[in-house]
Parts: sequence; structure tokens; C-alpha cells
Amino acid sequence: MGLQPLEFNDCYLDSPSFRKRIRAHEAELEKTNKFIKELLKDGKTLIAATKNLSAAQRKFARSLRDFRFEFIGDAETDDERCIDASLHEFSNFLKNLEEQREIMALSVTETLIKPLEKFRKEQLGAVKEEKKRFDKETEKNYSSLEKHLNMSAK
Repeated sequence: MGLQPLEFNDCYLDSPSFRKRIRAHEAELEKTNKFIKELLKDGKTLIAATKNLSAAQRKFARSLRDFRFEFIGDAETDDERCIDASLHEFSNFLKNLEEQREIMALSVTETLIKPLEKFRKEQLGAVKEEKKRFDKETEKNYSSLEKHLNMSAK
């Protein structure tokens, strides 16, 4: 079952059931905020690990590309040429793979991480700030009411 809707008219009555629905909405917002925060943390960790893997793969590809057989005798054999060509081809494959991985990581950052960070800060952050402001004003209101109720009629 989803959250009960909040009706504007109910805020005037300020009934216990309305307060209960408000608390449920606040709890859901907090849960969503924590989930997004954890998702962002995991995403950034994944991207950092991907960059480390990419750097290691690129280094390995360079090593494969730079490897050269010292042939025995006067000329390279067909097997040596085949192995050399295979290593060079595999090196190019790894290089292309890492270029695509880099594009994917950038795409994930631009299309997922940054919009989620923006949403969390601007939307959920604004709601939290408004709640703090509301709680502060409510506290001032209650303390004023208490102060006036405690005054004696002279």
C-alpha cells in the first residue's frame, strides 16, 4: 500500500490522522534520501574502480603492443609472426574496449550521478530545510502560547 494523500483542507484541522500521514511522508522522504545517498556512493565507488581497471588494462595493452620476439636464426618464423600479430591485435582490442569503458563511465556520471545529486540536494534538501524552518516556527508558536497561558489575569 502506498502513502495516504495529504489534503490541503486537512492541515486546518491538524488532526492526529493528518499528523500520522505527515510523519509517514517525512519517513518516506528520509528513506528515499538515504537510498539515493547510498546509491550515489556506490556509483562513485564503481566508477573509481572502473577507472583503476581501465588504467591497468591500458598498461597491459601497451605492454602487449610493445612486446617483440627476438627471433632465432636469420628470419622470423610464421608462428612468431602470427603470435606477434595476435598480441598486437589483442592490444588494439583492449585499447578500444577501454575507450568505450571510459565513454560509458562518463555517460553514467552525466546521465545518472549528476542528476541524482542535483535532485537530492535541490529537491530533498529544500524539503528538509522547510521542515526545519517549520519546526522552528512551531516551537516559537508553542512557547508563545505557553507564555501567554501562564500569565496571570491582573
